[in-house]
Amino acid sequence: MKVVKFGGSSLGSAENILKAKDIILADGARTFVVVSAPGKAADFPRKITDLLIDTHAQLCYEDSCDSCDTVFGRFEKLSRDLGVDISAELERVREEISINRCQYDFVISRGEYLMAVLFAKVLNWVFLDAANYVAIKKNGLVDEEVTRKNFLKIQKTKCYVMGGFYGRGVDGGVKTFARGGSDYTGAVAAVCLNAAMYENFTDTYGVQTANPAVVKNTQTVSEIDYATLHRLSRAGASVIYPNCLPLLRRHAMPLKVDCTFDAGKKGTLVTAKKPAKPFFSITYETKQNINKDTAEILCEMKGITFSLCNLRTVLAGYEVYLVEFSRTRFRLVSPASVLAEVINLLHSALMAAKSTASL
Repeated sequence: MKVVKFGGSSLGSAENILKAKDIILADGARTFVVVSAPGKAADFPRKITDLLIDTHAQLCYEDSCDSCDTVFGRFEKLSRDLGVDISAELERVREEISINRCQYDFVISRGEYLMAVLFAKVLNWVFLDAANYVAIKKNGLVDEEVTRKNFLKIQKTKCYVMGGFYGRGVDGGVKTFARGGSDYTGAVAAVCLNAAMYENFTDTYGVQTANPAVVKNTQTVSEIDYATLHRLSRAGASVIYPNCLPLLRRHAMPLKVDCTFDAGKKGTLVTAKKPAKPFFSITYETKQNINKDTAEILCEMKGITFSLCNLRTVLAGYEVYLVEFSRTRFRLVSPASVLAEVINLLHSALMAAKSTASL
């Protein structure tokens, strides 16, 4: 079996949900699906989870809530567009939110819960409430032993949909992971179910050579190892939630990061193996300082000859300072005002070096 996770704009509209359905049904091994709450869409500028955070804040002091109405209005529209009926569940969850209005984790987790209910209806699969299966420790990470025992209860001959991001805490109540935790839930399910692979579908083509919003001519990194992607994720790359990688690495669970909108064309395979082809990937994280904003840039590379002299030549004239440099990575700090220029220069130079490289 394969565990598949969909989230963000991949579930932002009825059209995209049907694309996700087609991807799942195209491979009979995809029998366990984890979903996050719907993300932004052309006709919906805010994420469901952000609206639920507002809902919690408003309902702690008021009896009515515009944000809550917006959340349920969106799910009502999605269900109508998809031709499924979840009206009874919507009514029940709205009442539960009213009763548990000041329980932050419960309220903000209802986007994943309702998305799983909706998607299970679309697929005609079995819905699982993550609160009955995923055990979360006080430190916010999964209790693998308890969770594995819980997953042993399900029949592997059936197909399932489960919401990500939340589970049950040590106090017995609903507990959430950190934002981005639906990725982590997918990894947990893959590990505890001994899946053949964990597939994570997003709105990007896996790991890129740089952020496509900053650099136009990026390429997909076809293969990367757990440790390298973990460093990139912790340094700002939004490909996958960082806590997934140590868990997947510990259990040697292959990860495929793919694009919902062009599935199977340009994904990234993540394993412990050394990549077969030269690659590099640049990421960054902006930081606010007292005097000026800066950005810390990290570049991970394998099989590419790029010397310290090359780096200094490329960035001559820019007020950057080097934090780390080795054969496989470098890290530097740049003024945020010239971040895009610096990254584009680095990307062009590394693309040229990659074209002559071989592993």
